[in-house]
Amino acid sequence: MCSCSSRVLMASMRVVSTCLCPLKSTLRSCDQMCLLQAKVVVDKFHLMRHINGALDKVRSWLQGGNRRSKRRDLFKSKYTLLKGAERLTAWEKARLNRLFYCYPALKKAWVLKESFRTWYRETDRSRAEEGLELLEERIASDSLSEFKELLHTLGNWREEILNYFDYRITNGFVEEQNNRIKTIKRMAYGYWNMDNF
Repeated sequence: MCSCSSRVLMASMRVVSTCLCPLKSTLRSCDQMCLLQAKVVVDKFHLMRHINGALDKVRSWLQGGNRRSKRRDLFKSKYTLLKGAERLTAWEKARLNRLFYCYPALKKAWVLKESFRTWYRETDRSRAEEGLELLEERIASDSLSEFKELLHTLGNWREEILNYFDYRITNGFVEEQNNRIKTIKRMAYGYWNMDNF
């Protein structure tokens, strides 16, 4: 690398103030090493994906895993459970209430997921820190082992997760564009000629 390009690279490394990162330790250490003074921010989408995964593990466990005799009501409710409470229709709310009556553990898991969604709407970092501590205490005192796995992640990434409340940046636009490109590629499967693609 020539000295001119290395000076430009070093200058740009000092200019970057924030960096979005998924929950992968290799990327965090690379970002900290390459972007000297940048604050690493965990994208809320990636943390919510872990939380939604924990909720879905609870649903799957209650459903009976992959057995043939799985409970159809739980099997059909996967996407309703993952949907935000404010976007539920009256019919979906009634369906969830029936499920919560039959499966109290599922209600606990859903309430925890919604508590994290509400926590992400916090506007002040100090209140967000307090809220995260309360959520961690709820998870620790709860009997849902699927959510207890999150405590390790929350502890390891605490500062980067809380940096979101200082910078309010997300990768949503880029994720949307990547999804669009993947959809176009999937629809174009079978094209023999790249010009047609």
